[in-house]
Amino acid sequence: MFDLEKAQRMSLTLQVEARLKSALIVGALKPGARLVTKDIAEQLGTSITPVREALLRLVSSGALDATPAQAFLVPEISLSRYHEIITIRKSLEVMAVTEAVRYMDEEKLTRLHQLYDEFRAAKLSANVERALQANRAFRFQLYDYAGMPTLCVLIEQLWVRIGPCFNYLYPQSEAAAQGHHNYDDLLEGLAQRDEKRCVRAILKSIDDGATILMNQYFG
Repeated sequence: MFDLEKAQRMSLTLQVEARLKSALIVGALKPGARLVTKDIAEQLGTSITPVREALLRLVSSGALDATPAQAFLVPEISLSRYHEIITIRKSLEVMAVTEAVRYMDEEKLTRLHQLYDEFRAAKLSANVERALQANRAFRFQLYDYAGMPTLCVLIEQLWVRIGPCFNYLYPQSEAAAQGHHNYDDLLEGLAQRDEKRCVRAILKSIDDGATILMNQYFG
């Protein structure tokens, strides 16, 4: 028979892991940050065991570092590692957007426009955390439309690894926040079922973010 207690603990561990992944992706946890198991457990209102197990799972996936003193650290991202991840991201995210174009319809496009509006509003309000969360929601909703869940998991793993750098993308100037965005081109491409235009927009979005990070994080 299944060990119900073990199954419940694993479910809780996965929930904690998902919360920590989200925090990494939106830059709430910055490079060099030290994660204290007890503090996280108190913040999430859970016991230490699932938190520790979640942290160890993130160490195994390369998202966190463990020290000899049993502390958990958000790793500093080297330039070479960043370039490696960006290169892989481009391949996987192009694959996702290419598939998403094929399944695009008016309902899905409307949903993406709604998420984009939320993203623009967050940027205009200079709310960094909200902007990062909205950006993630937009991108992963688009990738989800590809109908390839394994691909989405792989993309998420890459975002988790470099997400702590994303905090350095914001805040942007008012002119930049109000100006034309790569997502404008992407949405127009999706409306026209123009695969090449969508691919260009995704690649430019990744490259533009990398340019900012070259100055703000790696500079």
